[in-house]
Amino acid sequence: MNFREFEYLLALQREGNFSRAALRAGVSQPTLSTQIRKLESELGAPLLERTPSGIMLTPLGKDVAARADRILHELGEIRQVADRASDPYSAQVTMGMIHTLAPYLLPRALPSLRTRFPEVSFRFIEGMTAGLLSQLVKGELDATVIAEQPEVDGLDSQLVFKEDFVLAAPVGHPFLEGRDLDALQLADLRGEELLLLDQGHCLRDQALDLCERVGAHESTFAATSMETLRYMVAGGAGMTLLPRLAVGELSVQPETLQIAEFRDPKPHRELYLVWRESSPLTELMPGIAGALNVA
Repeated sequence: MNFREFEYLLALQREGNFSRAALRAGVSQPTLSTQIRKLESELGAPLLERTPSGIMLTPLGKDVAARADRILHELGEIRQVADRASDPYSAQVTMGMIHTLAPYLLPRALPSLRTRFPEVSFRFIEGMTAGLLSQLVKGELDATVIAEQPEVDGLDSQLVFKEDFVLAAPVGHPFLEGRDLDALQLADLRGEELLLLDQGHCLRDQALDLCERVGAHESTFAATSMETLRYMVAGGAGMTLLPRLAVGELSVQPETLQIAEFRDPKPHRELYLVWRESSPLTELMPGIAGALNVA
């Protein structure tokens, strides 16, 4: 059996006539007839039923044709994958991004990505750092953006940008009273209680590190997402540290939420684009990192 025999069978199924099927397949009628008989011989059963009104497929012929159609579709996709590998600038790139970044970065970065890579099709998946790295190593992702430089063999990375943290507090919080918010320093949080994200978020680990550095401590409450954290703060549950993009001009802030910037040296996190060293899309990655740099 070969792919051409499958194509001839599908042509017969669609046309119901040897002459039209041969024309559709781009071969002579005798050639098509010979190849169909050869396929029937190889399978040991008839695939066609000849009637006065034309050609019909037998139940086996219909089953074989359905499977052949799937096989030829997969073959076409294999060819497309090979074409993309030879020309990565027309590829589909599946990219992961951490939950605490994707909703705030993608609306800003997509126009730049489309301009730099007009022929590339981008697909984005959100997740937590450990899961995204696992998917990347398995080949389920082509690249991912995370907030740490990975220490995994076989991966390469490039710093995209550094994102500052800001203080978010409910309006009227005692910490804000009488304080010059233009001169706020991280050390001012010494002894204060901060709301953090739940276990598993890298943002939680980064905030905890900052808390330990200046002597602040974690609240007994924990939020499951950035938006939950934001609205817990707005509702008066306490203060927190938020990434700068999460409170940018594209984000709608509750009226009861107050944002304060820190003075230099500002607390921040580093965002990296990560990919496999062996990826055929490697040459795209510096450009993608550049397009994602909205800082």
